[in-house]
Amino acid sequence: MKLTIFEEKRIDNRTWYLCKANLLEYLEGLKPNFYDYAIQRRIVKNQYLDKLYTTIKVGEPIPVITLTHKELRLENDIENKSKIDLHKSEILDGLQRSFRLWSLLTISKKYQGEDYRKYALKIKETNPLFFDSGVVSTKLIKNLIETSEIYNIENAFRYYDIYFVIWTGLTEKEIIQKMLVLNAGQKSVSPTHQFELLFLHIYEELKSNDIGIKLYREKDKEANNIKKGNRDIGELMFSSLIVALQSFVEGRPLRVSAEKMIDIEFDENNSEDNFIFEEVFNNKFILFFLNEIYKLDKIISQESKGKEWFSKDTTLSGIFAGIGSIVKLNSTENIYDSSKKTFELLNNKIENYTFNLGEFTKEYNELSSRNVNIGNFIRKAIMNYVIELLRNNEPNWSNIFKSSTKYL
Repeated sequence: MKLTIFEEKRIDNRTWYLCKANLLEYLEGLKPNFYDYAIQRRIVKNQYLDKLYTTIKVGEPIPVITLTHKELRLENDIENKSKIDLHKSEILDGLQRSFRLWSLLTISKKYQGEDYRKYALKIKETNPLFFDSGVVSTKLIKNLIETSEIYNIENAFRYYDIYFVIWTGLTEKEIIQKMLVLNAGQKSVSPTHQFELLFLHIYEELKSNDIGIKLYREKDKEANNIKKGNRDIGELMFSSLIVALQSFVEGRPLRVSAEKMIDIEFDENNSEDNFIFEEVFNNKFILFFLNEIYKLDKIISQESKGKEWFSKDTTLSGIFAGIGSIVKLNSTENIYDSSKKTFELLNNKIENYTFNLGEFTKEYNELSSRNVNIGNFIRKAIMNYVIELLRNNEPNWSNIFKSSTKYL
């Protein structure tokens, strides 16, 4: 794609460009599956984008699109033009707009005069995401064909200029920061998704290790089933893994909180945080932690409803807060050695004693009838149960629930 660069700013090793390019060139230059960039949220239906094509037809400007590019600099030629390979770029802001316009261009290019019903079925087969996301409908295709507007789309894009902000030289961490800033205040970027973004620097490596754990993100189509416990052993939500890990590190049960994680992740001067990331957020410990989660999942899933129970954020938060609180007591050992001993002890305890989920469910049902917010209570109760197990006691849920009522 050819660019006209209007302004350039260098900030340390990063460079910021304000540019203009042709819309058709941009859409045709996008790489396949550009919408699958890991840090981006899923494609969603947005009624405010329904008039986007009309805006372009009448020549009105649309908001700037922000890209990150892998090259360190963009160079101008003698005509003050620059070229950018969009296969080496990712969309930081403007994904929904880009996908909407790209889908319209795709529809117009593939059309060969069919009846709108046949053509809609053809598009569903070749580009199912168009319909699954709600961006395209049979009604839209019918309208484009019956008004003959489907023949005008490519030309409308050919004669329209679009403006970009392009960043080069960003680290992965800086890319995530930019993503959060650009999407601040947008309802579609949920706290859970923000939470995932902050830990994406370990995500791909976690997926590539064959230790039985398979992680799902909020935008994955299987996410709702995983949250409900309709899953195989080792299948968990990525955000659930992180809340389990953070509860373990702090030795207290936590909820998914993007604001909390932003503070920790980007506080470069906090020596305690740096220690945590050196000790915990490294390949050796993360892989060990995943392996221990899989072992616990396998053991607990043998109980009735255990698979559903273990996959809940409240359960994972409570269990790993309990483990972490015991690990913290063994401060004379490094965190890996202390954790290894604690997990081994818990696995042995559970195999011999179990979590008695029938008794847990009975106590939980009695509690839920009181019409109170019980999230914090359950997390704390599960943590206390784990602590009692690790102290070589034989806890029962009735006593645990009674002693935890102060957290209601």
